[in-house]
Amino acid sequence: MGWWRKKKPQPNFERGAMLLEDLIGCCDGKSNPIKFFSADQIRESTDNFSESNHVFELSNGYYNWYSGKNENHLMLLIRKTVDKFYAYIDRNFCRDVAISSMVSGHKNSMKLIGCCLEFESPVMVYNGVKKHYKLEIREEPWKRRIKIAEDIDIALAYLHNVFPRPFVYRIMSLEKILLDEDGVAKLSDFAFCVSIPKGETFVKVDKVEGKRCYMDYEYVRNGVVSEETDVFAIGMLMQTLLTGKKVLSEGDGDGDGNGDTVGDGDDDSMYVIPNWQSKFMKERSKMDEIADPMMGEISEEKLYQMKALQALSQRCIRLRGKVPTMVEVAKELKKIQRSRLFFSFSLGDSGLKMQSEFAEYIS
Repeated sequence: MGWWRKKKPQPNFERGAMLLEDLIGCCDGKSNPIKFFSADQIRESTDNFSESNHVFELSNGYYNWYSGKNENHLMLLIRKTVDKFYAYIDRNFCRDVAISSMVSGHKNSMKLIGCCLEFESPVMVYNGVKKHYKLEIREEPWKRRIKIAEDIDIALAYLHNVFPRPFVYRIMSLEKILLDEDGVAKLSDFAFCVSIPKGETFVKVDKVEGKRCYMDYEYVRNGVVSEETDVFAIGMLMQTLLTGKKVLSEGDGDGDGNGDTVGDGDDDSMYVIPNWQSKFMKERSKMDEIADPMMGEISEEKLYQMKALQALSQRCIRLRGKVPTMVEVAKELKKIQRSRLFFSFSLGDSGLKMQSEFAEYIS
């Protein structure tokens, strides 16, 4: 770790000290190997951030992505914070590097190689062997959507269960999910992860971060972060995957002024739910009023799977039964995908076997 003691510009030194602190704090003193690139190395690998290296299909308002290479890596994927947002991102950049280094070996997380501390705007360097794409939900077929939900749930379950203290992701949004060329969904941007102290089930944060439409009410109202914060978010993600529509948003109905409201009446915790989403939250609503028409005709097999996903989402957002853990959600998602195997054997039995498989969801 002698790299951070070298004499460098003060902002870089401060970042190095912060990163060392986060690496020790997050990893309990057992930091993972991270390569620290110089600014010259990054410029050379990206042809000085040339337009030809700019990966437009991944870039968004906060980050620009570039392809690159060097003598040790034939394919790199480099994420550079957009200059005007560097002050906002910078305070959490070190946490992103620390957590990313811990999860980069997991198949549903982006594989971190290293970072560069010398630019004013933070830079992170990932393995770019496989091509990555933004998640465009409405372009994905039904079976792929369930698998995406499972992939992201497994990434969150990994954060919750593998380390000495659980980590909560807390900033779910579609922009945080990338797909590789094999269709595997990967979670990125761990800047706002928080750890839950040993022996505790939650932690309170001073500042509520993230897209409000994915936040549970305890987090919005009181800054309380627990594993259920992520379970709520995955439940809302399931809604989007099933409907193809934006989930509930603050002060925004469906355009006709007829949205329902949820919350306790406090302006800081009130949501307006569009009419389509009110239907989603009702157990007996018709699937053809909910499901994204881009997924095509709803077969009987698909209908049961959709109802199962709807019910699981309702459990995750505290509308139906006990809130599951992230591991339990993963098991249920796997069962929903396997159900098509049961379906093929149930046709001659009036669908009784399929009905039995999903009794817990659609009863």
